[in-house]
Amino acid sequence: MKVFRRITKPWDIIIIVFLSLLSLVPFFIFSYTLAEKTQENSINVAVISVGNLEIQRVTLTDNMGMDILNIPEIDCSPDAVEVNNDQIRIKGSNCPQQICVNRGYISKPGEIIICLPHKMIIEIESTNGEEKDLIISS
Repeated sequence: MKVFRRITKPWDIIIIVFLSLLSLVPFFIFSYTLAEKTQENSINVAVISVGNLEIQRVTLTDNMGMDILNIPEIDCSPDAVEVNNDQIRIKGSNCPQQICVNRGYISKPGEIIICLPHKMIIEIESTNGEEKDLIISS
């Protein structure tokens, strides 16, 4: 302990504390912007896209029950996407590492599942409820 006191100066401790607090700033900024997007009347929508083309939109808010989506554009399996209440996941794939399957369910705006071998992306977006052309799965 005496060696530590001998080699540290008061300004060293001040700089370490300042940099530690500064490293938390991105977390608070991200949390604030996410909370700003999520309002009481907002609707969570899962956007499924393959190869930069939007294939399907699924409304997750107020969705009840389990549904397996049949999407023929997905190379891993047409029935790989599962919607369970207000959550969505990839339930099976023929990817070598299964990273997209291991991601599990997502339900919050900003969460994303990416399957690189099949160029598929599932992203949760939050809308204010004004869009009328959303596909609601039942």
